[in-house]
Amino acid sequence: MDRRQTRISQIAQAYRAAHEVVSAAIGLALLAGGGYWLDRKYGYLPILTIVGVCLGCITAVTSLRRLLARLDRESAKQRRERTENRGTSNRE
Repeated sequence: MDRRQTRISQIAQAYRAAHEVVSAAIGLALLAGGGYWLDRKYGYLPILTIVGVCLGCITAVTSLRRLLARLDRESAKQRRERTENRGTSNRE
C-alpha cells in the first residue's frame, strides 16, 4: 500500500473512532434527557433522570470499552506486521 492510501486509511480510522465517541455521548444525552422529560411528564422528579443518566453511562462506557478494545487489537496487529516485515528484510 502506498503512502497516500495509508494516510487515507488513517484518516478513515480516526473518523470512525470519533463517530463512536460522539455516538456514546449522544446516547448518554438522549437517555438522560428522556429520563428528565419523563420526570417532568409524570412528576417523579429526579428518579427517572437518575435512571436515565445511569443507563446512559452504562451504554457509553460499554461503547467506549469496545472502541478501546478494537483500537488495541489494531495496534497489536500493526506491531506484529512491522516486526514481521523487519524480520523478512533482515534475511534478504
